[in-house]
Amino acid sequence: MQKSRTTLRCDDPTEDRRIRLLLRCRPSAACVVLVGAVAAVALVAVGCGGDQPRKGALSEEEIQRMTLAAQPVASDEILVSGERITCQDIMDISPGTGSSDVSFKQWLEEVAKATTLEQFMELARPRVRQQLGANVSNIVLYKRARRQLGDRIDDTLDKLVEKELRRFVIEHGGNNAQADEALKEMGMNRTTFKENKKKQILAQYAVESKMARGRPITYSELVATYDRMKEQMFVQPSLIQFRLIDISAGRIELADPNDDPLVAARKLAEGLVSRIVAGEDFGRLAEEYSRYAEHYVQGSEGLWPARDPESLAEPYRALAPVADKIEVGQIAGPIDVPGHAFILKLVEKRPKGYLPMSQVQERVEANIEETRRLEAIARLDAEIVEQMALADTDQFVNDCLERLYLAANPPAPVR
Repeated sequence: MQKSRTTLRCDDPTEDRRIRLLLRCRPSAACVVLVGAVAAVALVAVGCGGDQPRKGALSEEEIQRMTLAAQPVASDEILVSGERITCQDIMDISPGTGSSDVSFKQWLEEVAKATTLEQFMELARPRVRQQLGANVSNIVLYKRARRQLGDRIDDTLDKLVEKELRRFVIEHGGNNAQADEALKEMGMNRTTFKENKKKQILAQYAVESKMARGRPITYSELVATYDRMKEQMFVQPSLIQFRLIDISAGRIELADPNDDPLVAARKLAEGLVSRIVAGEDFGRLAEEYSRYAEHYVQGSEGLWPARDPESLAEPYRALAPVADKIEVGQIAGPIDVPGHAFILKLVEKRPKGYLPMSQVQERVEANIEETRRLEAIARLDAEIVEQMALADTDQFVNDCLERLYLAANPPAPVR
């Protein structure tokens, strides 16, 4: 029975705008841009403004079929999770050699021309097996998404991968030559880069389509995730702000040269505290008596910027425990520290805490969705790898390599 195909419309300028907005997605633990691109593909897949429900890329029935044994359909094909993988699928993968921008197939052909069949099989077989094992999940999911979405998704994919290529060039200083050299080191050129991006987007779309049918995020799940994240991501450090009279003992004028500067500084501070308690303005006194302090800002009236108390350096670190013991508006002093006598007036105090859920809910939800996505990918990968283990991959690899070797070394024409 033939599956119905969702109608796609890609000519609505409003939809193009929605796609551009989705590409500005919030950061996540995985690939931000790829998630945005998948979202853009999903928008096109459901149509521009259509109300018909969309069948996801992986139904429960399809997931169940993934546990059935894979059966080869031809010598140059294997069937994994209901999708045919051909020799060409493996050959199209970038070799990742770091020294060439040729395709994997071209690399194999070069090896085939320089070796005997036996040598070629010995050299190439482990590489092809490695390529198959490393890429089977993406190949299967790509084929499944391509089959379900049809060809009309190509225009949107082309726009997305062109944007990815431009981003790649920008990441290399906007220098096209540097970007091309970086691609070459990755075993790719611009064409293979864009093709690989298309496959990644469609493979991830298959996973996202399955997730779209998942359960909604519950409040208890939201709270549990928030509690898990808050120590690392949502901490609000404690904060204090104060006015300070900073009497520098080394710069105080002594009535008798034999007087102890520290004792003189403390006596002066005691007198200032009495004047403040009697009603004199703290800020005016700070301007007058702190003007010689190393860190005093003229005109500030002794007001320091709000800060985490743990960020205070010596000798001002001693102010933090004092501020912790008094309330906003109260005076503390004299506070004796080496070389100084301080008088502090607390302006603001906030204990250590966490950003409230209302401010970070979107980030928490994004973390839950990302975790679910990674779990879905892991499950699908495990199921696909299990299916591949049931397929006759040895025969498939041997047949692919023998065909390629014969094509690269055609028999000489008979005269």
